[in-house]
Amino acid sequence: MTTDATRLLERTRLDARRATRRFVEPEGFLDALAKLLSSRAVVLAGPTGSGRRTAATVLLDRLGGLHLVEIAVDDEATLARHPVAAKEGYLLDLTGADEATVEQVKAALAEFTATLDQEDSSLVVIVDDDRAAGFDAVRLPAPDPAEVLKAHLEGTEFDPLPTEPPTTSADAVRLAELLVSVEDPRLVAGAFHHWKARLRKEFDQHEDVPWRALLLAAAFLEGAHQDAVDAATDALLAETRYEGPRSHPLAGPGLAARLAGVGAFAGPVSFAEPGYAEAVIDFAWAEFPALREPLVDWLIGLSATDGSRLTAKVIRLGTPAVAKVVTAWAESASPLARGLLAAAALDPVIGTDIRRLIKDWSRRRDLSTSLSEVVIAVCGGELGSRFPHIALTRLGSFVKRPELTDQVAAALSTMAGESQFAQVVTRLARWLRETDTARRALAVRALLDEATAQPQHRETLLNLLVQAAGGRPTELGALDLAAFEWRRDGGSHDVHDQLQAKLDGVDPLLRSAISS
Repeated sequence: MTTDATRLLERTRLDARRATRRFVEPEGFLDALAKLLSSRAVVLAGPTGSGRRTAATVLLDRLGGLHLVEIAVDDEATLARHPVAAKEGYLLDLTGADEATVEQVKAALAEFTATLDQEDSSLVVIVDDDRAAGFDAVRLPAPDPAEVLKAHLEGTEFDPLPTEPPTTSADAVRLAELLVSVEDPRLVAGAFHHWKARLRKEFDQHEDVPWRALLLAAAFLEGAHQDAVDAATDALLAETRYEGPRSHPLAGPGLAARLAGVGAFAGPVSFAEPGYAEAVIDFAWAEFPALREPLVDWLIGLSATDGSRLTAKVIRLGTPAVAKVVTAWAESASPLARGLLAAAALDPVIGTDIRRLIKDWSRRRDLSTSLSEVVIAVCGGELGSRFPHIALTRLGSFVKRPELTDQVAAALSTMAGESQFAQVVTRLARWLRETDTARRALAVRALLDEATAQPQHRETLLNLLVQAAGGRPTELGALDLAAFEWRRDGGSHDVHDQLQAKLDGVDPLLRSAISS
């Protein structure tokens, strides 16, 4: 997996150490812990921004000895079918889930809890307040924001605060991070309020479109060379069909001065104020709705030179913008499309919606091959590493398109080699038992591929193939033929011969039936 993908996975992983070090116990936390200890599962409810995920992470960490894993489910990749490993602590966040997903979790929770008990594992589910009653949830009220702020400052005193006290736990965490990281306390208040007052004043004072276009280009391409920002500004003016006066190339102030006029430094373009670029983007997106469609089209056109800088900025614009950009980049810049889709699928704000989008795409037979390949690669890579149950279910949908067989097989192989071997093999074994011929054929191929790639598991995988046929001549014959075709298409002769030896060891009457 690439370095960027590895960083993405690290950045979005549950961090029990960080959560426990700065945790402020809300009322009801000990009740939730007692319930988790006695029944292996607990459902938490609470208001948005109250630290529910932190509380859930700390609950699982308090049990001790568990490997903490965030899981995801939906109406296809159900909780009932989610595998349970020994000594794992699962966190399932349903705050962004649709009603069908919530209902299937309700129906499966009791049986899933019994499986948790068998494996000495535990589960914490997070729901919104309005869904708490259906789960017999433990409600955690928001802790005092002042206490949260104090815990996150870790002894550092700021008296007085450079802004009014925070009103939610989430705001307290954000303010603490600003106070610790920003050297000039005069900048903290503006950053905490997303620079709204300053931006409103700046936009009121500068109604000329070129000034605003340069500011937006600098915000989206922060860190790029000033020439790239200048070219992007011209492209944005063209995309929005600006017909105002254009100055002579030698007229007016130079580029460095114009950048200074929008509050940016030249060279690699940057802003002195923390979070200012993101605030500019949020302000323009909210205040100028008619700009949204051409703005996204403009971003699509920037892929050739600065696409990698845009990932986090495009995600700020929401799911529809991500979908449009990924779809376009899949045709012209597939690595960028994959990077954007992977980051969006794991994003804490829009991740649930993006994973739902991936589900819809996987069901479409008319989805372009280029976009399908991007989605499959994300399923086999970043999504498969973080949420293998979801990723394998999506790959199972893509299997139904014969022209994508090679891509799905490659994704399965990547997953199996990225510490998801057990989940991949379990899913392939299930496909072997299905009536769907496409899934069964791919399962045979994928298991033979893994038997080649991972010789330490070869005996187990080949036995699984033979056992899945259940001694039925028709299925044993189909396996024999599939293995022959796999070897003919470049598969390992040694693995094929070992499978043949196992098939030769079945009952002679069955062997005769296979041969016929």
